[in-house]
Amino acid sequence: MPNIPLQKKTGMPLIGLGTWKLNGKECEQVLHTALELGYRHIDTADTYQNHLAIGQVIKSCPQREQLFLTTKLSIDSLLPHQVEAAVPRFLEDLHVNYLDLLLIHWPNPNVSLDQTLLAMQAFQKQGIVRKIGVSNFVRSHFECLASYRFPIAVNQIEMHPYLQRRPLVHYCRQHEISLTAYRPLAKGAFEQNEILKAIGAKYKKTASQVALNWLVQQDIVVIPKAASAKHLKDNLALFDFELSAEDRQQIAQLESGRRFCNPADLPVCEDE
Repeated sequence: MPNIPLQKKTGMPLIGLGTWKLNGKECEQVLHTALELGYRHIDTADTYQNHLAIGQVIKSCPQREQLFLTTKLSIDSLLPHQVEAAVPRFLEDLHVNYLDLLLIHWPNPNVSLDQTLLAMQAFQKQGIVRKIGVSNFVRSHFECLASYRFPIAVNQIEMHPYLQRRPLVHYCRQHEISLTAYRPLAKGAFEQNEILKAIGAKYKKTASQVALNWLVQQDIVVIPKAASAKHLKDNLALFDFELSAEDRQQIAQLESGRRFCNPADLPVCEDE
């Protein structure tokens, strides 16, 4: 079993399994394989509609405390009474008695998010939720909150060599908010990138492994989605090499602002 380092602030494994678009029996099978390979961090969300499938696997796991389980409140379930109803349902569907991390999936401009966070914090005080956080927040969202009032542990954002989010990363670090990168492999786009391929060749790694290493070397958690055993194994093989300063400088030049998650029905906010 690979030794997966933990993110320093949250105790969250630096690599997790993203489960977007994994449902039913396929989700159960992929998760069983991932756990056998050494994954211990599972990332899901209410909108993924796979809590029940994940719960079936967790139910058979003898040591729940070894898992780090993240889920997210949907954008239309952020009023305090909706949070109060959603969390018990999550626990029941996932067959757990606590969540390691609960996130606001997307900021809703029509909801007072400080009230959402207070409702989440109430579960944290009960020990039902260990840590609370957000996803897809930018600096303006944090500045609208009295952030010091809330122990916001994590901001989960799209991030990869084409979308490096430098001002947001700096802001989160200033405020001791850890980062998780979703869509870190840019839907496979890096396998065609000559710079990442050349860097990978030096270490006998793929371009995608280089992209993941670039993130975890910054102590940023990655949650790539994978369905095949090969890709699950490949995504784990990123802790046995270290990019040089020259490698990192080359990767810095790949910034293009290109997104691979831009849903038409959800607010995508820029960092400025």
